[in-house]
Amino acid sequence: MNVVVLALLAGLAADVNLAGSVFLNQASLFNQNADALDGTMRGMNAEASVKLVVDVNEHLSASAKICFGCHGFQADQVHLDWTIDEQFNVRFGRFPVPFGEFYLRHDPANHRSSSKPLPYMMGRMLRGDAYNLTIVPEPYPDNGVELYGTLRGDIHELAYSVYAVAGLKGSAAAGDLDFIRSRTEYFADNNRTPSVGGRLAWSFFDLPGTLWRWFSVGASTLYGHYDDDGDLSYWLAGVDVYTRLGQVNVRGELTMRRTEVPDRPESYRQVLDDRFTQREGFYLQVDGPLNRYLEWLVRWDGFRLAGPQRINSPIPDTSSNILRYTGGISLIPTTGVKVKLNYEYWQFSAFSDEHLLHSGLVGTF
Repeated sequence: MNVVVLALLAGLAADVNLAGSVFLNQASLFNQNADALDGTMRGMNAEASVKLVVDVNEHLSASAKICFGCHGFQADQVHLDWTIDEQFNVRFGRFPVPFGEFYLRHDPANHRSSSKPLPYMMGRMLRGDAYNLTIVPEPYPDNGVELYGTLRGDIHELAYSVYAVAGLKGSAAAGDLDFIRSRTEYFADNNRTPSVGGRLAWSFFDLPGTLWRWFSVGASTLYGHYDDDGDLSYWLAGVDVYTRLGQVNVRGELTMRRTEVPDRPESYRQVLDDRFTQREGFYLQVDGPLNRYLEWLVRWDGFRLAGPQRINSPIPDTSSNILRYTGGISLIPTTGVKVKLNYEYWQFSAFSDEHLLHSGLVGTF
């Protein structure tokens, strides 16, 4: 059905743009610890995406994006943008939720690392099943409406976004979000209550001097209820910074998610003094090109889970953390093709340390 609609839009439009990427990755754990790999990390795996943008007229455009990865085939975007003015626009349909700075770059072709920053990890996270991932996996598409725009000055601009979406899903029985359910039950809102959020980004693009090229700071938040009855809440918040020094990019983010758990003392090892779990994450990355054939990156990121643990959880303590150190290079043999090599050192407070090598190919069109 989506293909038919897109074909009709393309036939009516004056301007059609098609783009996409393919990423083939091989993750090699040095000690081949099967417990750490989880299901999606074993052997060779691929991510692919195709995006179509149709300019219907000067005030209306349609976008659709199909993605394949650890979550299977998904429609990550099917939305319309009604461009009223640069300062005020309306987007409705299914779109990427604007939380944090990384949501704009989650495709492997748009970032230099083989894996995503730890707060946004999905299928390539070691022990992801034990932690139920981290903050919010990217991409996070959802159904809803968004109001957005940009206020521009001579040397700076303020971009804003406010939105209402169906929200992330979960269950009272698990006492947490269920990201698989959030993706597979994409048509209906399980508790019929929208989640609301917003993002602000203040950027300075005409800085004095020749080295310091750009600086921006952003803040994001999202609040909603995840269980079927609409009784249990979650709250996400984050701040991010980006700057560019010559050709070197410096990025950093701090994120958190506070998730309410049900009043079921028999399901937890600890006394429920505070009926919330707290998830905190960060990353700091520096990257850039060495020449036209070679790029580099270094990254430090981490995650902490605090709060009562369920009886069957493999995590023994009320506080557990992960630190990861990443270094990588990308070879560019020809336009549109990259060879990525990344080494990752994982430190777990609750499990043994791990060494991981990512090797892969990225192609864009």
